[in-house]
Amino acid sequence: MLLFECRAAQYVRMSTGMQVYSIRNQMESIALYAARRGLAIVRTYEDAGKSGLGIEGREALRCLVRDVRSGTADFSVVLVYDVSRWGRFQDADESAYYEFLCKQAGVAVEYCAEQFSNDGSLVSTLLKNVKRVMAAEFSRDLSTRVFAGLSRSASNGYYVGSSPGFGLRRLAIDDQGRPRIALKAGDRKAIATDRTILVTGPVEEVQVVHEIYDMLIDQKYSLNEIARVLNSRGILNSSGREWKAPAIREILTNPKYTGSAVYARTARKFKGKMVKRPRSDWIVKEAAFEGIVTTQRFRDAARQLDNNARAYSESELLDSLTALWCKAGRLNAGIIENDMFAPCVNTYLEHFGGVVPAYRKIGYCGKFQRGRAPQLRKDVLENIAGEISKRGGVVFRDRHCTQVCINDELEIAIVAGCSEPACGKNQWHLRRPALNRPDILLAARVDDKTSEILEYLFVPLLLLPNENWLSITKRRLEKMELYRFKTIDPLFSLCERRSLEGRS
Repeated sequence: MLLFECRAAQYVRMSTGMQVYSIRNQMESIALYAARRGLAIVRTYEDAGKSGLGIEGREALRCLVRDVRSGTADFSVVLVYDVSRWGRFQDADESAYYEFLCKQAGVAVEYCAEQFSNDGSLVSTLLKNVKRVMAAEFSRDLSTRVFAGLSRSASNGYYVGSSPGFGLRRLAIDDQGRPRIALKAGDRKAIATDRTILVTGPVEEVQVVHEIYDMLIDQKYSLNEIARVLNSRGILNSSGREWKAPAIREILTNPKYTGSAVYARTARKFKGKMVKRPRSDWIVKEAAFEGIVTTQRFRDAARQLDNNARAYSESELLDSLTALWCKAGRLNAGIIENDMFAPCVNTYLEHFGGVVPAYRKIGYCGKFQRGRAPQLRKDVLENIAGEISKRGGVVFRDRHCTQVCINDELEIAIVAGCSEPACGKNQWHLRRPALNRPDILLAARVDDKTSEILEYLFVPLLLLPNENWLSITKRRLEKMELYRFKTIDPLFSLCERRSLEGRS
């Protein structure tokens, strides 16, 4: 049997699908490095086409860290081509953190193409940190140069983006401006010197765009009313889904529908939060192509949207909510969104901090809002504590009944929430108080009508983008089968394995 000290895993990563030979080159260099040191590569973790700016989306690195921390790793060293392949983290400490997790579990990380040995010496530590900073700086410099190039393209009237939007299509043109080929969804231009412009789409889509402007300007419809009209006619948006107010607003506020090439309306740097840029910072080239609506019609739509965005008084909001309660017999975010005359959920969010505080002001209390979440968390915690104690383990709990520590090593945060997405926005939020850093977020999904627990989600810390919350869409929930269980028995099995390893 191969000695544990001679077993190694390799981690390889490339940033884009265009780097055809990157993974192969990394593996060849790592194989030579391993052969010189008598190491056998028994496991491969590969992130193909993944950015190194963060750990989000890098499932292979997540799996590597998870295997190492759980004690199931059957190797003693991780081989990486160089520091940049481990990641171009914008915070060098984050890169060091994931390496430290491996080192803490007894698994070393070695960089095969670097000129230093990762042995913890002063020289190697200094060089490694310099390399980490250089890797991060490369991403920042590349981002600046790419943004400058795209801005120049947009200022010349070319389209910069993937999805053209409803009623529009992309057209590839040659360096002389002559049409070459219409691009379908997902298509890319085949020749590097070609450029992309926008053109009007099918006649029926163009007609729908005109109808949207007519309903807003002439008939004074709200965005939700326009969406309901289109959905009732079976018309789908550019993504093939039902219409929502944000998609309607995009058509009414994006200057590309007047024939202008627009770029940099929003900004998102280094996997950060998407932010809206001031209109003065947009890159706009007017009359770049044939528009669908006139500039005057576009301005009229903007004026009407401003009129619609009037401020509601508190009494108006509460009166509307009370009338809806009497009409529907109950309240939830979906009922509010679907009502033609009620203010949208975001209005209540901005004024009261959410719909539940507004419910309290009119005396309404839904089934799941009657203090059930804290009690459910407490019930789950008591179940965990009792079962672990029976198996000889020790459980420490916080005074808020939201987090437990098992055997002084496994931190688990507990949350409970209704099973259906709120606000009709097709997403469900997992939240927990920002206490000690958990290893696992245990989320109980609860039936909104019966308050019975439907299933449990065991969400590893690596899946929590900002460590204390996670938005789960219905589509993402379907992809989380590995983390979904009807009972919490898998937790007890996990603790048993950790306990046995601790005694060996």
